[in-house]
Amino acid sequence: MLRKFLITLSLLTFFSCGFQVVYKEHDSAADFNYEQELAAIRVQKTRTKLDQDLKNSLYDLLNPDYLNVEPKYFLNITLKKTTTSTFISSTGASGRNRIFLDVKYELRDLKNAEIIARGSTIMNDNYDVTSNRFATYSADEYVATNLTKSIAKNLRNSLVNDLVEMKKKISLGKSPYLSAEELENKETKSDDKAK
Repeated sequence: MLRKFLITLSLLTFFSCGFQVVYKEHDSAADFNYEQELAAIRVQKTRTKLDQDLKNSLYDLLNPDYLNVEPKYFLNITLKKTTTSTFISSTGASGRNRIFLDVKYELRDLKNAEIIARGSTIMNDNYDVTSNRFATYSADEYVATNLTKSIAKNLRNSLVNDLVEMKKKISLGKSPYLSAEELENKETKSDDKAK
């Protein structure tokens, strides 16, 4: 019995001696830990309830494990809410409203305030308008809050993509920041989408 234990112990010691693979390519993109990078994003402070809901949803998605990471990036968000009537009743009042949330973002390096990425996302949903004003207000708030959660998911996915692209640029020896030409092209594309 003691003999089997010693043999097992010696084999475990031998196989855990610290050998490493010699011919392994080390890729900086493969070493990229997007959880750490997302946790290093700080979101701008805002004052409206809808902006705060979006910020809280983003923090829940960017750092779900509450990692304590030194901030590297600053996320500037512009939220625009538009409510339009989609159905007019026989009395001329709105019977159904549609909410559009348009969010534009800029991801900046915290050290030098250079723009790393820029993008936008739009989501919409609708709700019934009732004769009870409080019920209509509650429906508007509920739909808008749910839209902020969906937009936060879209923003998180965009930010992951932006950070991966940034790391690719760095591994190729390029600047991770958007050039003046890239910024102009992005502004032109977003203006075309708005029309």
